[in-house]
Amino acid sequence: MGDYKTWGRSRSTRLRYFDYAAPNVAYHVIMGARDRRAIFSDELTNNRVTGLLSRSAQIHGYNLLAYCLMPDHLHILIQSGKWPHDLRQFIRGFKSSVTRATGRSLWQRGFFEHVLRKEENILAVAEYILNNPVRKGLVSRREEYRWGKILL
Repeated sequence: MGDYKTWGRSRSTRLRYFDYAAPNVAYHVIMGARDRRAIFSDELTNNRVTGLLSRSAQIHGYNLLAYCLMPDHLHILIQSGKWPHDLRQFIRGFKSSVTRATGRSLWQRGFFEHVLRKEENILAVAEYILNNPVRKGLVSRREEYRWGKILL
């Protein structure tokens, strides 16, 4: 087999030459729950997660534009401010703060991000994020879902 070994190696899905600490960049980020379980289903946990999300974004230099905490994953729409920390540092810090606050590891390793292009409409992405519970059949209208919000 030689040197061909893929298991046990970390594979980055990040863009190779992109500056993840650049100002004024919008991202749609998705973080999965550990083992894709529906663990975001109780009010106490969900309040902690959403509260820590707002605080972590502010601490790391990001504006939280929208979010939707689904039972097994979290969508966020953020935009870096003038002097942001690296996106990876923000996500790592947020996940760690949730783990400390809840006393358990809730997150799947890694995350997925989509860097919004200049021609993409931020409000349309926020609408897409907030309609996730409707598409998944959790509610019939997005206003019925408590764990999603547009902050634009």
